Amino acid sequence: MSERRQGTFLFQALILFLFAFWLLAFHTGNSSLWDIDEPNNAQALKEMMVHHNLVVPTFNAALRPDKPILNYWLMWTGVHVLGMNSWGLRIGSVAMGALLVFYLALALRRPYGEQTALLAGLLAATALHSQIIFRAAVPDPLLILFVTIALVSYLRGYLYPEKAERDYLIAYAAMGLATLAKGPIGFLLPGLVIVVFLLLRRELPGLWRRGRLAWGIPLFLVVTLPWYLAVGMETHWAWDRLFIDQQNIDRYAAAMQGHWGPIYYYLFTMSLALLPWTIFLPQTIAEIWQRRTTLLQQAPADTFMLVWVVIWVAFFSLGATKLPNYVWEAYPPLFVLIAARLYRALNGTEPLGRRGVVLSLVALLLVGIILAALGAWLVPEKIPPLGGMAYLGLPYIAAALLSLFFARRGLLLPVISSLGAGAVALTACLVLLAIPALDVLKPSVTMGRMIRASAGARPYAIATWQWFEPSFLYYGGRGTMRVHQLENPQEIRRVVADGHGTAYLALPTRDVPALRTGLPGTLQVQELYSGYELYSRQHIALLRIESPISLEKNGS
Repeated sequence: MSERRQGTFLFQALILFLFAFWLLAFHTGNSSLWDIDEPNNAQALKEMMVHHNLVVPTFNAALRPDKPILNYWLMWTGVHVLGMNSWGLRIGSVAMGALLVFYLALALRRPYGEQTALLAGLLAATALHSQIIFRAAVPDPLLILFVTIALVSYLRGYLYPEKAERDYLIAYAAMGLATLAKGPIGFLLPGLVIVVFLLLRRELPGLWRRGRLAWGIPLFLVVTLPWYLAVGMETHWAWDRLFIDQQNIDRYAAAMQGHWGPIYYYLFTMSLALLPWTIFLPQTIAEIWQRRTTLLQQAPADTFMLVWVVIWVAFFSLGATKLPNYVWEAYPPLFVLIAARLYRALNGTEPLGRRGVVLSLVALLLVGIILAALGAWLVPEKIPPLGGMAYLGLPYIAAALLSLFFARRGLLLPVISSLGAGAVALTACLVLLAIPALDVLKPSVTMGRMIRASAGARPYAIATWQWFEPSFLYYGGRGTMRVHQLENPQEIRRVVADGHGTAYLALPTRDVPALRTGLPGTLQVQELYSGYELYSRQHIALLRIESPISLEKNGS
């Protein structure tokens, strides 16, 4: 490749990176944190920072074994730059998403060609689920990025022996970082993908020597072990035991927190998550099926991508706990395969059937109509304060209609451009219209603001009764303050004493009369707020409860 051509490609990849960063960052920090994961992570970071301990995660003054450390370190970096707010907590995830797009473009250039690599990055940047996962202060963006780096780097090492050692070592280091982000899944599943691929190619016996495991395993351990050993020694191995037992074995063996689904669960969620590009999956799969007899020997890169998808989706389909995020790591190979199919159609070597494209666009049009109908009818019925959200279906409707106009004339590039524009338009609808409307229905932010205004610099305690969301602790508490989850109203005396005479209690509004009846007459109760909450679909009230001693101090 000439220097000029290489420079042009790098410039295009950089433009794609900047586009992805802008798209994912657009209004990302303008909304409050979403329960339950984001405020859980944010509060844990807040407590770690107050304790000056970036090794042991805690939440509500208790050990938090839910996730390893890497996401806390990423959020800590963002908070130091942008502050302890939604921007600071989420900007790291935005960066991971943009880096994923950039990496796909650079790493896939050799095995798949420049245009396919750039197109794969564009699909990753604009897919519907990208606009959700890379805007959240959760560890999934880290796992997605490092699993992708690990597996694509291994594939590159396999395909190009002259640079195999470098690529293999990058793969093992990335598995180590993935393990610091989410746990054993960061190396077990990538390792399983590699083993199954080599088994199919009848090359597994050469894994140790050819795969540079003699160097790779020590490198993986150097990246991974220091923190796991440190948190283990500091907690007398309680964190490690709880993490393995509760968050890995138990989560896989039994559905946790109501997150369950049938074995075909991910076939449904993936078809929505990949929109609008899902519509090209049938043509992609059909073309691969036609090559099935020669695929294994003549197309090792495509074989690797297929093994990656099948192993990842099958593993989590067999697990009891199911969440759409669990299979995001299977999306990059799908983006690659779809992009490769589209490029072959664009350059004329293997055109897409016009009838198939039209049918796919009609399917997208139906998705848009269904979204509009549900937004106009179901949303107001289930969440009355929210009102209608029919506008969420309009971007797909418009994109599908415009694409149909071009498809009937055999113009594929304008079809792809129209779909990309529709994806960006949907993002705009979400962040400019839907999320602000939903944000109003998360009362923890408002209650936290009222608590700070009411308490000033004075001490206080916070509590909940018959209701709890982590965001209430994050927005309403100070530093390492605990939230008391009451089992009966009489416990409020202890909470008021803990707050030096002042406590703030959040509870369902309908329970306020019963609580007032059960409180001692010496306590003064003032209702500061009552508002509808999105999650529990009920009104939540905030009470300020003070003892006589506190009232005398405030009066003086």
